[in-house]
Amino acid sequence: MKNKILILLIILVIPAISFSQEIITGLYTNPVIKANIKNMKARSARSIMLNIPFFDDFSGNSIFPNDSLWADKNVFINTAYPYMPPTIGVATFDALNDTGAIYPTANSYGFAADTLTSNPIRLDSITGAHPMALYKSSGIYFSFYYQPQGDTVLGNAPEYGDSLVLEFYSPTTKNWKQVWSDTGSTLQKFHSRYHTWFKQVLIPITDSVNYYQKGFRFRFYNWASIANNSIPSWQSGNVDIWNLDYVYLDKGRSKGDSIHKDIAFVNPASSMLKNYYAMPWSQYKIDTTAEMKDTLHMTIANLDSTEYQLSYKYNVQEIGNTWNYAYNGGSYNIYPVIDSGYLKYPPHASPPVAFHFPTNSADSVVFVITHAIKEGLNGDSHRQNDTTIFEQKFYNYYAYDDGVPEAGYGLSPANAMLAYQFKLNKADTLRAVEMYFNQTLNNASQQYFYLTVWKDANGYPGDTLYQQMGVKPKYGDSLNKFVRYRIDDRKVLVSGTFYVGWKQTTDDNLNLGFDMNNDEHKKIFYNVGNGWMNSNYAGALMMRPILGKVLPLVAGIKEITSTANEIKVFPNPSTGENISIDIPDSQNQDISKFTIHVFNMIGNEVYESPFTKTLNVSNLQNGIYLISVTSNNNNNKYFARISIIK
Repeated sequence: MKNKILILLIILVIPAISFSQEIITGLYTNPVIKANIKNMKARSARSIMLNIPFFDDFSGNSIFPNDSLWADKNVFINTAYPYMPPTIGVATFDALNDTGAIYPTANSYGFAADTLTSNPIRLDSITGAHPMALYKSSGIYFSFYYQPQGDTVLGNAPEYGDSLVLEFYSPTTKNWKQVWSDTGSTLQKFHSRYHTWFKQVLIPITDSVNYYQKGFRFRFYNWASIANNSIPSWQSGNVDIWNLDYVYLDKGRSKGDSIHKDIAFVNPASSMLKNYYAMPWSQYKIDTTAEMKDTLHMTIANLDSTEYQLSYKYNVQEIGNTWNYAYNGGSYNIYPVIDSGYLKYPPHASPPVAFHFPTNSADSVVFVITHAIKEGLNGDSHRQNDTTIFEQKFYNYYAYDDGVPEAGYGLSPANAMLAYQFKLNKADTLRAVEMYFNQTLNNASQQYFYLTVWKDANGYPGDTLYQQMGVKPKYGDSLNKFVRYRIDDRKVLVSGTFYVGWKQTTDDNLNLGFDMNNDEHKKIFYNVGNGWMNSNYAGALMMRPILGKVLPLVAGIKEITSTANEIKVFPNPSTGENISIDIPDSQNQDISKFTIHVFNMIGNEVYESPFTKTLNVSNLQNGIYLISVTSNNNNNKYFARISIIK
């Protein structure tokens, strides 16, 4: 357990801080959850009784578990933490609760942390159009994939004394019984042991007295422990990560049922920019060729034991305009993961980026890029993992990061300096610097620093161009809600290569957000008294310079974000056939009093009708559309974005 290595931590960490260096720390809070929990409606007690099959591969857009399947929301649904999952998206168990904070019961000896509990399930029978009774001979099996630690750069490995546990609930005895568990380890040890990155577990349900009843349930939870640190601003953060994927309960299965008729994306789509995750529109327009990637990397998995023919496309749509670009990658064979591993599309190349975003006179623009696969596979009902969408944003800031911190970055001692390199296509005015600071225990990181801008000196920070004293970390406390530090009344003109950052006044960890999914360490420089050096850690600082026009008095970047009133549309993208629409909590609403509206991206309504769960979109042209479902009294409004790719 972690308390056993406390003395070693004190020996290693405290002298390391004293001798000056950069240090990466785990998150004390999850900012994505904290951002969304404010907009999350309180979950009322629901008497959902599910039929089998039960399936979830966590490939939806929400960061919380689907409440039509799950009774709690402690785990974090994401694409950042897993390494080579079966399909895109996992449920991550860690030491943070459903508000994104460390559990109050956390300690170094061990505590029950995240829980993921199913809604009640009928294992006595199947109701509906084809009712039938269920028996021991029905061949009911429960399966899932799991992984400790996840991405070795992002995830903290659970130790041997930590564990992931599965329990079944008996409606007969009203008790939970442990049916499976595994002890913690690093991902590398896990892979050496099982020869796979995600291990599948298959459990037969044979106890008809306890489980073949109305109201059967299952739940996972992790047992975690944290290390102590006597220095508040360097306090230990999130630990003991497990990733769960592809939870599946159904009849008619057997002990050899370890393959699935499913072809899916494995990782999310990325930026199409070569040098940045996002950049100012005014800077992009100067040299569009130099700013675009040549190719992309899309990873796809075939979970069956048979090869299939697959087609791949991506579509680019400008929001608020009719411009779009479509790439058709054609068809090819995709081989099973169990034989050939994961496929990076296509077999011997990568999807080309053979276009430039069209320039216009606007100050900002957003393009939605939809990647889709379509397989010649009968029986694949899990189409939600066949799509991944990226929004390419051009506003007034540069960003190397994706807006989500997986760790914190800090320097020590006092007078240490941090500089972040940016290169302009034309001279411009620096108006502000936005930073995302992670919260620390008792806000111990709120120490003053000097906001600083440097000129370039042969690839390193040179003369100081601007410095502002009396600045300290503040918390935006939500995703994409950076804290804006304005440049004062002086005009700070920058050109070519420049650097933004700080000079510290104390030994404390300022704990800047650190995105470990994008490696820009060659742009990060630090100086602890021995000259400027490149960072030793792969990642991107969550620090963004803002350039261009004078900022309004009430600062705020217009971002397009998800809404708590999102509806599920499936399949998305659509090939121009029927789509299904799922309204949250539809069991408790009179859907006959709702109306569907469909708008194109320039705001024109192209369809209206009374609500129906199935909508034919064959008359719609290729592009991106907004679907609005509104109650007749306007008290309830739901939205979804859908791509049509024929």
